[in-house]
Amino acid sequence: MKKTLLLAAALFAGSQLGHSQTLKIGEISNVIQLTNDNLKYENPKWSPDGSKIAFTQEGYDNLFVMNANGMTKEQILTSLGVGYMFQWSADSKEILVRDTRWTQEDSGIKRYHAAWAVNIATKSNTRMTQDAEYMQPAAWRYVGGVKSIVAPDTKILKVDLTPLNSTMAKTLSNNAQINTSFITDFDNLYIVDMWGNKQVLNVGPSFCPALSPDGTKVVFNQMDDIYVINTDGTEKTFLGRGFNPSWVNNEQIIFEETTDDGHEYTSGELYIMNINSSFRTALTDTPHLIEMNAHVSPDGNKIVFISNTNGQIYIADLK
Repeated sequence: MKKTLLLAAALFAGSQLGHSQTLKIGEISNVIQLTNDNLKYENPKWSPDGSKIAFTQEGYDNLFVMNANGMTKEQILTSLGVGYMFQWSADSKEILVRDTRWTQEDSGIKRYHAAWAVNIATKSNTRMTQDAEYMQPAAWRYVGGVKSIVAPDTKILKVDLTPLNSTMAKTLSNNAQINTSFITDFDNLYIVDMWGNKQVLNVGPSFCPALSPDGTKVVFNQMDDIYVINTDGTEKTFLGRGFNPSWVNNEQIIFEETTDDGHEYTSGELYIMNINSSFRTALTDTPHLIEMNAHVSPDGNKIVFISNTNGQIYIADLK
């Protein structure tokens, strides 16, 4: 199996709240290539307001942001692995990342992590936590009208972040859905409440968790299979083989199905399915491309994805 299990965390911010609840028929159209250069990209994510797309280079190195039409691409961070499980803030003004550094000490080389918030407009970085040798990616929180984070593995610093406007602060504060996140290790998937307390949601190697728009279900990978489970841990349901699921609405997900030779991907297509049915519909059928990493727009009407073949980012209408 080519895919490597990684520690994962995910914030499910305001973009999930806006997903259209109209069921899709399972077609994409108007496919446009947004990037065209010699770099290879992965992991594109819509901003919650739908105006921008953030993404990384292959291997989660560095972090880029561009407008949703592909214009004004900018590299906002330069660091190995810094793009792993980055998280947009609900107001689309900042991105939360975890950096990784190696230092030479008397006892040998040690690895340290810290969480940082990157302001998209100013490109300034704000340290959010102290250093920690072990650290899961942190997650945004919106409690009492204030934007902050939870980071169970290290001490959180008191810092000034871009304030929420009054309307957004009222909408997000103390909202259990928006203040829910997930972390995984090689044994379990954990759900984390608004205060940073965690409990086991699924036993077994789990990753790529995503919360449904209504906040009642979680779709995730267990090895190369996709499951859905209620947020209270009940009704775990096997959906079939696939990877990187993303919610379209409360009833449908999109995901990738790939093959590999143990070293390189050999094929890949995108699919859509209803979580109450095992039937899946192919969104792509392009032998010359290996489509992966699909992410649904905040309104549910577009997807962004990459082709592993050329490492470029594409956008399409979803019907």
